[in-house]
Amino acid sequence: MGIQFKDVSYSYKGLRVDYDAIGNINLEIEPQGEFIAIVGQTGSGKSTLVQHMNALLLPSSGNVVVFGQNLPPKKKEKINFLRQKVGLVFQFPEYQLFEETILKDIMFGPKNFKSSEAEATEKAKRAAAKVGIGESLYSQSPFRISGGQMRRVAIAGILAMEPEILVLDEPTRGLDPKGRTDLMEIFNSIHKNEGKTIILISHDMDLVSQYAKRVIVLDEGKIVFDGKKEDLFEHPKFLSFHLDLPTPLKILKHLEKEVGIPYMPKYDFQSLLQYLKEVSYE
Repeated sequence: MGIQFKDVSYSYKGLRVDYDAIGNINLEIEPQGEFIAIVGQTGSGKSTLVQHMNALLLPSSGNVVVFGQNLPPKKKEKINFLRQKVGLVFQFPEYQLFEETILKDIMFGPKNFKSSEAEATEKAKRAAAKVGIGESLYSQSPFRISGGQMRRVAIAGILAMEPEILVLDEPTRGLDPKGRTDLMEIFNSIHKNEGKTIILISHDMDLVSQYAKRVIVLDEGKIVFDGKKEDLFEHPKFLSFHLDLPTPLKILKHLEKEVGIPYMPKYDFQSLLQYLKEVSYE
């Protein structure tokens, strides 16, 4: 098992009262082969949940096991290695860039985890290639490239540490449609070609519909659904989850109601267009 939550709760300390962010979470995530979306309203506990996955937060109660490491740890146990096992890409990761060149910035993570200069360089170059950063950019300042390229550099810095699970907290936020698609295709390629488990936090249900295989829905710090995306979007209590339907499903439901085209769930625009072409020839 890659990550396991056992009756996990977490509360943020306030001046007068504590704020319960997540409560009684039980969850299992495989170390390979999963593409999971975590969704829910703002304040539902999504970011709090994933920050437990690499020990940025430790449970107030309950237990998290990450690649065999128990959290909270025993007093003298070192847990920094979990930041390498589970790579967490925050919202606007480009704000964390700081080195003088792009290559040095990508190398920082591996060097911090004791890779030699040569090893860190090789890992950085492999990661840069995955996100489409070519050699011509290596010596440039990360602050003199486009916003989309800055985000790719920041993500390459996480990939260079070669995490076994990649956690993405709203990774496409602020990007234009092409940048959003390009970035998601990078993550999808990593998932398909390397078998890595991807965990995506997103409010964009079109992205969830297209890429995720499994969806976890949080509401007020509780898991209210955990299963296949197909089951989520056809769930009889879907409206109670306070989520929006993906655009392809909205279109299909509208076409069924207005022109009688049989409703057949399609989870991305390419599949939707193909279905409509098939129906039009019948």
